[in-house]
Amino acid sequence: MPLAFWLTDEAFAVIQHRYARDDASPNKHWFFLGAALTMYLSWQLATLAGIAFGQAVPNVASWGLDFAMIATFIGIAVPMMRTRPQVASAMVAAAVALLTWSLPYKLGLIASALAGILVGVWLERREERRVREEIA
Repeated sequence: MPLAFWLTDEAFAVIQHRYARDDASPNKHWFFLGAALTMYLSWQLATLAGIAFGQAVPNVASWGLDFAMIATFIGIAVPMMRTRPQVASAMVAAAVALLTWSLPYKLGLIASALAGILVGVWLERREERRVREEIA
């Protein structure tokens, strides 16, 4: 329960691989704590660096939080993509997002998510069908 304070998207992305291992280790929580403390320290140091040197980066004010959110999402999602359907769905979603960027009400985001989901589901079903046919 005390470790719940440290649970962030980034910490989850790092520790979920360790918790997914099928072993009897009773000390997985120490891995979680180490990863979380390392990320917290990095966050604090990056904040200090931003305070000290942020003005030296040209046009950084124009990036805004949108850039940080996209970079964080990419850093979390890309290492988790292991199969062809996962990679293909991400590539299709990215392409549709770029093609529909100018749609009003951020409809491009919805279109890209739906396109990625449809391609991923279609490719996974196709792959499952191929495996079943090979077995039969």
